[in-house]
This record gives sequence, structure tokens and C-alpha cells, in this order.
Amino acid sequence: MNEANSAEIQTVGDLRALIQTAQLKKRGEQLKSGVVDAAKSALVDEIIGKVPGLATAKSLFDFARTSYNLPDESRTGTALDHLDIDDDVSKIVDDPIENAFLKGLSQTMEKLADDTKLEDLNMTNRLQQYISDNFNKRTVTGAV
Repeated sequence: MNEANSAEIQTVGDLRALIQTAQLKKRGEQLKSGVVDAAKSALVDEIIGKVPGLATAKSLFDFARTSYNLPDESRTGTALDHLDIDDDVSKIVDDPIENAFLKGLSQTMEKLADDTKLEDLNMTNRLQQYISDNFNKRTVTGAV
């Protein structure tokens, strides 16, 4: 994972490393290579401050579930925002449908390769595809 800033969190592997670092930092543990260095610590603090729930995420799916309904004002301006669902689409879709989507998503996310780009995980597009696949090719459109 690059350490310069949150804009450099671009892939699933970067996000997994960030989650692992956040967990270790929260527990006050050491990384395999030693104590979390100052640059990585600052990066983790910056992102935790922008993304509520990151500190408690134990997996990629936990993070995605937390990011799923972030209010637009909590967007980070980074690739992490691709894990958020468009607020208006979320208002339209019934909770049981969203919950079923999230249940299937957990299995998919754990199988993703580390080099998968976060922009390829656009959750709004994935939700639209899920609805289309499960409701006779009908879906919600118009999301940005």
C-alpha cells in the first residue's frame, strides 16, 4: 500500500492492507515489519476520520457494508467512494432487496483479487445489475 495519502488507495489489496493496519493500530499491535510507522499511522488516521466505521471493519465486506450508505458529505474524493451507493437509488430500493444484495456481495468481495481496482466495484452499478438479474431485467436507472 502506498503511504502518501488516501488517494493512493486504488485497489482491493490496498484496501485490505488499510483495514489490516487499522485493526492492528486499534489493538496497539505491531505489523510483521515492526511498529506501524508514522506515515502509515497518519494515513490510517486520515482515512478513519473520513470513513465512519473503518476502525471496526474486520473484512473487505465489513468496510463495503459501512461505506454502502455513507451520506454524500462523507465522501472522501478517492477511489473509496466507489463503494458507496447513490443516495437516491438507495431510497428507491426496498430494504429486503438491499439486504439480499449485500448478503451475496460478501461472498463476491472475499474472492476479489488484490489487483482489482476499486473503481471496478461501483456499488450502484452492482446493485442495478443485481436488481436486473433478479427482477425480470427491470432496474433503477439515472444514477451517476
